[in-house]
Amino acid sequence: MKTVNSIRFFALVLIAVLFLSSCEKDPVESGDPIQQGRTIIQINAVSPDIVTLLQVRYNNVIKAPIKATLTFHLRDGQQKDVQITIPANNKDLMEWDENKFINTWDYRGFYDSTVTGPPPPIDRSWDIAFVRIKEVSCPDKEYGFQVLTSDDWTFYEPKDSITSISFISNKDTISYADYDFKSNLTQYNNRTSNYYFNLFRNKVMMFSENEKYPLNQGKTMKIPLMVYTHNSRNYGSSPDGPKAHLNGSTIVLTITKLTKTHFDATFSGKLWSAMQADTLLITEGKIKNAVLPERVD
Repeated sequence: MKTVNSIRFFALVLIAVLFLSSCEKDPVESGDPIQQGRTIIQINAVSPDIVTLLQVRYNNVIKAPIKATLTFHLRDGQQKDVQITIPANNKDLMEWDENKFINTWDYRGFYDSTVTGPPPPIDRSWDIAFVRIKEVSCPDKEYGFQVLTSDDWTFYEPKDSITSISFISNKDTISYADYDFKSNLTQYNNRTSNYYFNLFRNKVMMFSENEKYPLNQGKTMKIPLMVYTHNSRNYGSSPDGPKAHLNGSTIVLTITKLTKTHFDATFSGKLWSAMQADTLLITEGKIKNAVLPERVD
């Protein structure tokens, strides 16, 4: 999980959604280098480390590019202006606190699809004291921007769909649910031809036998390995060792619904446990709205 504690700040210049009663203003006409608008987006810029060089944070997802001029204030007194363009529809959410999110965009000094000329001249040798946003604008004049100087965010509220999983293991009922972008690390390994379902940050993990890609509706697959967490304790198969797939588990997973981005499934069977003495009977297993597995080598 990304948190504010994981970032080493050189400076912080911040932005939250406000609705203004004033009319929209074009910054070129008004002379204000910070674009004004009915919907105000909070925005900040930080220089967190020598790898990222620059991170811009804001509390929305904007369907138009954001252009900004940033001033890097160096410890020797120099000031360096850098122009950047944040691409439209950028969405890379940082979890600031439990279920509080900020959208982030990292610049690392390379060309991308939004840059037509040389990359912005950020020098890795700079001894940065702090960063300030000097100008910011967007082609969509509905938006305005507010640069704050304190850690006073109005956080972005995701409208993303929810992924859930539930099942009964012997007499215990286990269930988890969260935003789909937080809850999934599902992959298909091209080299081993196995599916790997890691849901809710290791709360439930499943490994399939050799299967073909991609998923299709009605597809069934054997799940010889499954590990889950319940009441702060791990249950299920032991995934270690060359004979782990021969542990005798009989769980079968069936794809019941498929869209271009998500899938539903059911699963059940006996789960032989290397972590405790008894066999676990898994029934009424349901996965709802999980992100489709990513294909990796």
